[in-house]
Amino acid sequence: MVREHVALSLFILVVVFTCVGPAAAEAIAVYGSTAGFTPELHADRFTVAYTIPARSGQALDANVQNMIEPSIDVIFIGGDDSFSPATAAEIEQAAWDGKILVITYPATGKFGDSLPFSSAGTAEGSESLEVADLENPVSRAVFEGLGTRFTAGDAVPERLSAAAKAGTSTLLEYSTGEPALAYRQYGNGYVIGWTLEDPSVYLGRSDADTVLFRLVTALLEARAGALPATTTPATPVSTPTTEATTVIPTSTATTAVTKGNVIIHSNPLGATVFLDGLYRGETPLEVSGITAGFHSLKMTMEGRYDYDGSVTAVAGETVTAFGSLPKQEAYVISEGTPLPATTTSAPGDGNPLASPVVIGGAITAAIGALVTIYTQKTKKP
Repeated sequence: MVREHVALSLFILVVVFTCVGPAAAEAIAVYGSTAGFTPELHADRFTVAYTIPARSGQALDANVQNMIEPSIDVIFIGGDDSFSPATAAEIEQAAWDGKILVITYPATGKFGDSLPFSSAGTAEGSESLEVADLENPVSRAVFEGLGTRFTAGDAVPERLSAAAKAGTSTLLEYSTGEPALAYRQYGNGYVIGWTLEDPSVYLGRSDADTVLFRLVTALLEARAGALPATTTPATPVSTPTTEATTVIPTSTATTAVTKGNVIIHSNPLGATVFLDGLYRGETPLEVSGITAGFHSLKMTMEGRYDYDGSVTAVAGETVTAFGSLPKQEAYVISEGTPLPATTTSAPGDGNPLASPVVIGGAITAAIGALVTIYTQKTKKP
């Protein structure tokens, strides 16, 4: 019943938008690609406010705040996954707070909690895609006039092998029944996921643009009237309710479930875990009863750099977080190299442990030399 209400609500919004006309222009931020969507064809509705080219993960890391600033309504992430997990976590948080996020493979590899599907490795693509649920009014509205089966015009590319999560609406699927295009509500926003890199291989440029335009605009309209599902439990059946017009993200939204579970892994195993600054144990670790929402995650291990990241717990679900702790570099002093009697670290040299205090003595100088090559991972607040 809940899924029918969600589908009906979005269908009505698609029809209303089509008949009445576009609302005020929404701002778009793009990293890499837009999965076939062509903003220039919809300048009356969308404007590209910020763009970072593909394979520029470091640029995305340095400028992620421009991608998620309040004026941005829709974020496209595609092309590659060279950006950091911390950047992905900030983008996920922006979606949770209310933005529409569109992610294409292989950038899906840096996301977890927000995706509408769970990854099961990679697979060969099938020769065609089919509309997954012809009874779904959203599918009918999105694919109206486009057909229900799309055959690849070029070589079938590698894709993500995935399974839809609870509360997900699958629009396109492979012959295996696995999702190719799916979406789900995530917090106060929505996440659209493609398990392939270039949908136009199947849909062609025109249809790929049409599908995303219709779906994104429908979700923008739905978002405008959506309630925070993790903070506003559904009203009991015995009480009059407007549930039919409320977009519910998952099948658990009809209960008062507000907590989820988090499974934490690390490379290597045995890292000490701190969740929201509190010690939780060592990896591999499962933490139950976590309040839905954003949580800071830190992992430490002697001889390795700290992992500072985050995880977003989802009500009624178990999500997985992973962090890598690189080995600290060893400093080797060449044989015959004299040690200075004193050493000084100039302020502002980029070393987090540097000090302007003069360190006396040969032994202390050696320690200072070791410290100068040590770097510590920090997380932007």
